[in-house]
Amino acid sequence: MEPKIKMRRSLVLLALTVAVVAAAVLVAERFSLRLDWSSDRSNTLSAASRGLYKEIPEQVRITYYISSTLSARHPGPRAVEDLLRSLESASKGRIVVETEDPGSGKGENAAQGLGVTPQRMQVVEKNEARVALVYSGIVVRYLDRTQVLPFVIGTDTLEYDLVKAVRAAVADRKPIASILVGDADKSLDQDYQNLSKALEQSGWDRRELGRGEAVPPESAVLIVLGNSGLEDYDVYRIDAYLASGGKALFAVKGVDVTARQGLYAQPLQQDALLRALEAYGVKVDRKLVLDASSLTLPFQTASPYGGAMINYVRYPHWIMTRPENRDGKSPLTSRLAGLDLFWPSPLELVSRSGVEETALVKTTPDAWLQEKDFAVGPEQAGMYAAGAEATKGQYVLAASLSGVLPQAYAGKELPKRSGAEPLAALPERSLVSRIIVVGSSDFATDYMSITESEFNAVFIAGAADWLSSGDDLLALKTRGQRDTRFSKVQGPEAKSALVTLAYVVNVGLVPVAVLAFGLVRAGRRRRFERDEAEARMAGRGPGDAGASESAADSAATAAKEDK
Repeated sequence: MEPKIKMRRSLVLLALTVAVVAAAVLVAERFSLRLDWSSDRSNTLSAASRGLYKEIPEQVRITYYISSTLSARHPGPRAVEDLLRSLESASKGRIVVETEDPGSGKGENAAQGLGVTPQRMQVVEKNEARVALVYSGIVVRYLDRTQVLPFVIGTDTLEYDLVKAVRAAVADRKPIASILVGDADKSLDQDYQNLSKALEQSGWDRRELGRGEAVPPESAVLIVLGNSGLEDYDVYRIDAYLASGGKALFAVKGVDVTARQGLYAQPLQQDALLRALEAYGVKVDRKLVLDASSLTLPFQTASPYGGAMINYVRYPHWIMTRPENRDGKSPLTSRLAGLDLFWPSPLELVSRSGVEETALVKTTPDAWLQEKDFAVGPEQAGMYAAGAEATKGQYVLAASLSGVLPQAYAGKELPKRSGAEPLAALPERSLVSRIIVVGSSDFATDYMSITESEFNAVFIAGAADWLSSGDDLLALKTRGQRDTRFSKVQGPEAKSALVTLAYVVNVGLVPVAVLAFGLVRAGRRRRFERDEAEARMAGRGPGDAGASESAADSAATAAKEDK
């Protein structure tokens, strides 16, 4: 074939290749394909996000205020923008995304005026370190309404936050969570700061109720924290709210544990809320459940020498629930990062007509009960396991009920309280309702800060989302969450064996392996040096012997071929 023809064919193939690449680039601008290999598909838009455009009558504008100083030094902003673009692409034109660098001056003032908060970041430029103000906030605009995510650096809960922000902007209101503190010795401001923060970050408008106050009908969910201070008058208000179709979460206890002067526990005798819950279908036993899967706590005790000392005690009263013991079908618990329950009481599910009950969280099969002699102090550690053999088993710690709940005060005389307004009669027919009951009132308190159990507050905020709006929003919130504590191995024997194995490997096997490798390497080097010295003495290089052998082999092969 002539050279000119070959050249022409080469040019044609080159032109076709360029055309195909250009066409592929143009098509890629219109279509995208992403392979998500994560276990919870946290890098794929959920059904709630893909269908969000159906809830938006007019166009929503999302502005991502991102400083170039931050985007050039951190991978988070790129991931944030990718998620925003994916949401825009799935919205069928109802959502428009734009990015803007606030820079300084007017742009910076405008961003701060919208609620985007700067963060300080140390940067190095031309061998000079300085502190710069950087922005990475998102503003959602719908008509004349705005919702702001003040600072976003990752995508862990961003999809959830965006969906809630868009819905709040379109609806022009935040959902209301009414909170009733039912323990007389606690207050929302002093004992539930982590929970209040989690609800605020999840977009809830918090309303604290006084005991005996009617639950506002506009409440999307009622959160009852504790039960020892509630009377029939207070619980009747709750019963009326549920009968009207309300949703509620109850953090309750069957045994009251006080920590004012040492730890002391006693069962609650007559408790109005526990009687109502039993009428609905959940019986809270006046017992404590302990578990081998538990936390280690520091306790201050008296030293034999007159001072004070800190002892770390494995405390089975504070249970670390395990993933395999949570309901894998419920979005509330299937991807739960963690849940620690403090001094919990076991729950018994009682079948009620028209009510579906689900056990959400259980103990391990190695749990046991304290039924009357409650040993809860660190000095009573030797008594923790008393009666364990007789009561060993798996117990329910949290449950949900859905359906038309029975009215706890139906057919009973209306409770009265001196100086309080008379109560109205219950509705003739109850509406469909939904509740969650957790057998630990203290798990919602700021005790969670002691054990790094802040995911307890996230669980309550997620439960509020599930109760009020269903599965879609909660599934977003729980994606990507993990319990980062080293808690896989439970039990003193297993931990002792693991410590021993780590000691043997790191102190014994690793040094021996390094020493053996060094000896083998040294032996090889000595043999190489000896062979090199012998080769020099014979007047040839160390590679000559190999060359001679190769030449001899070639000669032998040639001789065979001649024959």
